[in-house]
Amino acid sequence: MKNVMKLMFVLSLSLLIIGAVPIRSESNSDNFDFMETEFIKNSDFIQNGIKVEYSIGQPVNKEFSLLKENFKKSFGQDIEANENIIVYKDLIKEIKVVVWSNDEDTKVQITYINNDKNANTFQLKQELKQIQNIAAKNIKYFNFIKVKIIEDQKQNLLDTLKNNIDMKTLEVLNIHNGSVGKAELYDGNKINMGFTKYDTGEYLIIGTPVIFVTY
Repeated sequence: MKNVMKLMFVLSLSLLIIGAVPIRSESNSDNFDFMETEFIKNSDFIQNGIKVEYSIGQPVNKEFSLLKENFKKSFGQDIEANENIIVYKDLIKEIKVVVWSNDEDTKVQITYINNDKNANTFQLKQELKQIQNIAAKNIKYFNFIKVKIIEDQKQNLLDTLKNNIDMKTLEVLNIHNGSVGKAELYDGNKINMGFTKYDTGEYLIIGTPVIFVTY
């Protein structure tokens, strides 16, 4: 535990969940929402994002057509649609849909990457709900936020982490340019964080329950 605490205080911290269980459809993630707000306030925002996965009991082509129409309603005609993939991209966001089938259902994955610090993952989730099928089942959500650390605000980030993470669950592993690990928040949700250092600065990324982008 002493080693873990030492890693925390030097921000040699990163929580990468391996084999985590995603947040179920309408589960609250109050600790994550609070941390996201604090990270944006006390660092340089890089990006955040949300991914939803669900299944639906209708053919791939029907689900694809529905999602394509929902995209047009939300973003106009400026979308790319090819076979089982739909993409919308502008200067601040990129949204991608992939639709496929397995032996039982049609599967859908929608990924939303945002570069606007004024939009948090809760807001992104509300936008995704306007796109996804209202009859979706087995819905799973994944959130993340990435920030660049401001040196004189580093302690505020550490305090935010310590105040929201159940330290008994924290596991940390050092890597060549930082550290990775996993833990649980006090609200019970599992999280994923990564602390990395490059020539351009120090970065912190946190996701629940996994980070679904490279960093």
